[in-house]
Amino acid sequence: MRKVCGSSSVKCKSKSFFPFLPLTLLLGMAFCPQAQSDQANVAYFAGGCFWCTEAVFEEASGVTSVVSGYMQGAETVQVSFDAAKTSYDKLLILFWEAHDPTQVDRQGADIGKQYRSAIFYMNDQQRDATQRLKPQVQKFYSKPIVTEITRAGSFRPAPENHQNFCRKNPGNSYVREVIEPKLKKLGLKKP
Repeated sequence: MRKVCGSSSVKCKSKSFFPFLPLTLLLGMAFCPQAQSDQANVAYFAGGCFWCTEAVFEEASGVTSVVSGYMQGAETVQVSFDAAKTSYDKLLILFWEAHDPTQVDRQGADIGKQYRSAIFYMNDQQRDATQRLKPQVQKFYSKPIVTEITRAGSFRPAPENHQNFCRKNPGNSYVREVIEPKLKKLGLKKP
């Protein structure tokens, strides 16, 4: 049975560049998450240290779980989401907004290929959404977006001490000095 989606206006809590455009304009056309398979309800993002990326997606609406790990040599998060509450497109926008996609093999003080910006797509729909949104996001940067866009491979979860790092270690200096300001910038609650 095919489901038909309506579109609704979503207010962005962020104080960065995206609030100046309605999300529906950024997304171009309406996206129907219910029409996607369950496999499409998993996304893989690498945006620097997975502690930061994990903390961002843990606070995102519609996300049901986040696992830190490794894919193709990059610190990556596996994001599972409820397609009735969010869409892959919205997660892509949050991903690009949460880090600097113009930095090659680094994010801030974290340097090395394992900290590169990457989107590992699960299927053609995710690849197409990424390729459709990237040029729209590029308009907000003076340098080219270097985010790698490649098919997902095998994902290996990180050891338990890396899972939910921000929530388990609120007094950690990296959490206080890097993660909390990032969550505040994005309009997401503190851990």
